[in-house]
Amino acid sequence: MSISNFSYCNLIGLASSLAILIAQDLSNEDIGILSAFFSALGDNLAIITATPLNSTQNSTSSS
Repeated sequence: MSISNFSYCNLIGLASSLAILIAQDLSNEDIGILSAFFSALGDNLAIITATPLNSTQNSTSSS
């Protein structure tokens, strides 16, 4: 099953459940570090998605 088959309600529930499970035995400092890490991960995934697949090929072939 693909994650794109989930409804937005299911994705929100999944994210909330995972956050609660991950945070249970962690300190506030560790939770802060993980939240920053996952934000950076999400930002990088968004950049990859927004970048055309052949952009690296175009920049190397024009040199």
